[in-house]
Amino acid sequence: MTAQTIPSRGGSRVPPWMRDNATLLALVPALAVFALVFVYPNLRFVIEGLLGGSANAPSLLDIITGRSMLGRLMLMSIALGVCTALGTLLVGYPIAYYLARSTSRWRHYVFVVIFAPLLFSIVIRTFGWIVLLGSNGLLNGLLIQLGAIDAPVVWLYNFPMTVIGLVHVFLPFMVLSILSSLSRVDQRIEDAAAILGAGPWSTFRHVTLPLSSQGIFGGCAIVFSLTVGAYVTPRLLGGGRVQVLATEIYSQMLELGDFGTAALLGAALTIVTLLGIAIYQMLAGRTVRRNR
Repeated sequence: MTAQTIPSRGGSRVPPWMRDNATLLALVPALAVFALVFVYPNLRFVIEGLLGGSANAPSLLDIITGRSMLGRLMLMSIALGVCTALGTLLVGYPIAYYLARSTSRWRHYVFVVIFAPLLFSIVIRTFGWIVLLGSNGLLNGLLIQLGAIDAPVVWLYNFPMTVIGLVHVFLPFMVLSILSSLSRVDQRIEDAAAILGAGPWSTFRHVTLPLSSQGIFGGCAIVFSLTVGAYVTPRLLGGGRVQVLATEIYSQMLELGDFGTAALLGAALTIVTLLGIAIYQMLAGRTVRRNR
């Protein structure tokens, strides 16, 4: 057998170039569908936003720098994405660590509780918060019956409640990303650090956390990208007070019919999402080089 050929099951020899071309040909249908339903619409949206736009649409620079109302909406979307990513990280890391390290039988129940909400629509999960925290919701009703309050408290329709709702929606993505990273960390490394005299906190800070940083960065990138484009939760839990790019794009396209401004906002939103992914790639690559 030579280096230029690879034997097949029948004993015949298959040249490497034929094998590589066959692999590429197998990917052509999937790549064609991806280009048709994702790349082309988004690329056209970005080009029309950058080169077209309506006469009343602000420039892309004004949007990015926040010197227009639409720019402030963009900054609000970014702030919402950052806060949601940090919230899911703070809540999700302990859960992922428990799922990766625990041998308790309760581990399976925790896994089901965390990932079962993915089986339900985002709309249903968001309405659940309204049922729970609305003016006539369960919490207000319980507090009034207990005599803790005299009138219903407005829990909804603000920025913190929108962040909480988005954390609840996107928490499984963060847990899954960190869990996959922690599962690849050899627990014997942590045991070795403990044998050498490192305490639990020191072992976590110097060993476990750096080795799971790729999962952290990946989870933050996923949650941020999903949050800046989220529409349902900010619309329902924000109640019109939390205005972000996704809700404004909807208003510009379907309510005002200003497709130029909507395209410009969509282009800016796409660029910000790509920048977030680029930052993730940079941080993840730096972490890999540091851990080698």
